[in-house]
Amino acid sequence: MPADERVLTGVSGLDAILANGIPRGNVILLEGSTGSGKTTLGVEFVYRGAKDFGEPGLIVLFEVSPEKLVRDCARFGWDLPALERDGLLKIIFTTRHVFQQELQQADSLLLDEAARMGARRIFVDGGAGAIGGGATSPRDPREAFHILIEGLQREHLTAVLAIEASTLNGDHPTGPPEESIADTVIRLRMEDVARATIRSLQVVKSRGHDFQMGRHSFRIVDGQGIQVYRRVQAPRPHSRDKAAAFDTSTRISTGVPGLDPIVNGGYFLGSTTVVAGISGVGKSVMACQFIAEGARLGERSLMLSLDEQVPQILRNANSIGIDLQDGIDRGLIRLHYDPPQEIEIDRHFSDIERLIEEHRPTRVVVDSLSTYGSSLGTKEQMFRDFFHALISLMKEHQVAAVYNHENPEMLGMTSMMGDFAMSSLVDNILLMNWVELGDTFRLGLTVAKMRANPVVRTTHECAVSGEGMRVLPREMHVTMPSKPFSGYYGLISRSPERRPG
Repeated sequence: MPADERVLTGVSGLDAILANGIPRGNVILLEGSTGSGKTTLGVEFVYRGAKDFGEPGLIVLFEVSPEKLVRDCARFGWDLPALERDGLLKIIFTTRHVFQQELQQADSLLLDEAARMGARRIFVDGGAGAIGGGATSPRDPREAFHILIEGLQREHLTAVLAIEASTLNGDHPTGPPEESIADTVIRLRMEDVARATIRSLQVVKSRGHDFQMGRHSFRIVDGQGIQVYRRVQAPRPHSRDKAAAFDTSTRISTGVPGLDPIVNGGYFLGSTTVVAGISGVGKSVMACQFIAEGARLGERSLMLSLDEQVPQILRNANSIGIDLQDGIDRGLIRLHYDPPQEIEIDRHFSDIERLIEEHRPTRVVVDSLSTYGSSLGTKEQMFRDFFHALISLMKEHQVAAVYNHENPEMLGMTSMMGDFAMSSLVDNILLMNWVELGDTFRLGLTVAKMRANPVVRTTHECAVSGEGMRVLPREMHVTMPSKPFSGYYGLISRSPERRPG
């Protein structure tokens, strides 16, 4: 469909779901219960048209006074009176009965006003019964809706009509009868997740063009308005779906002394690496060294944290001699913290997409997968969908991504990723675990998997000091009464045994 035959809503994130807008002249039914965001979305549709696209519009109110609407919209930075003064907006406060009569009159004052100002959009904030005339009206709702549509189409208006529909919040929603007549139907829901509430948007149908199905989450944000986030599972560009780690020559250094030789010189571009181990084994230390090494080499790096806020990450890195602030000041390092409580995964993933596209990193660290698991549920399809989408995003941009994962087992490991069962999705897995020798815990590292690389599954000893982590030489005898790791069997089991001799 040609671009001039599409109406861009201007609502952040919504046009992408609607495949770049709605066919001009469509009648859009906006359904939802009280508080779901119908009025905000409808008003923003008209406001963005007038402010951003130069398309004058009408807002018809039955219950909310114009003064309250102007007050409420000011919190989003929308100056409705200014648009009225410029002739780009008209707010009409009337009754349902008068409104329906006006649309049926050949000399309708309302439609005359629309024609005079060259209106292209209209929002009718109906509430319950605004279209059908209410429960006391003898007229069939479908008949009344047909009359309404005929009146609007006389002036070639693209209309958004809000309808109160409290039944939509159940698992098997029942929509109003007008759904079959409207060109486009958008449902807004308030969904309970544990003790939190998340708003979602679903395009049920839209004649004349394609759109992305499913429930997409959205927020109402002060200073901005509606922010729609595509669901994580929604198809992305073909380039992302077909992305892979195809560069078999470029290696990304780990930044950990002694580790690069063990991992064949570093990680491939576009590869996915999981560092798994119990809390305290040095996963975050390795992460800081990884992004600091990138800054040293002039590469852009990004660290996404759900566990520690940015000041704490900087403090901990400084305590082991890693200066991340210098890389931040030079624009090479970005640290991003998102609190895991009540995480909205569609919004969170949208933020990650934006960060990747803005910063264009070569290296990314995600700390940590286990926190996502506790927020989303490790056995839920949602986590797997999110992880799939994250891996595809990183491969599309050819990012060498490292994911920290807390394996709850303290001594020995019976599985690489516990309940996550995601090991088949990743390219490389490094296992970090404590080894009890005598009365001392010593730190071991084992390369469990390196896709498209030779793997020597030998456990190496590591040490964390004031200069970060380093992998000790295999035959190095440390100054303690026990042998080096090469003198033991079964280092990643629960009962290591000394080699004879």
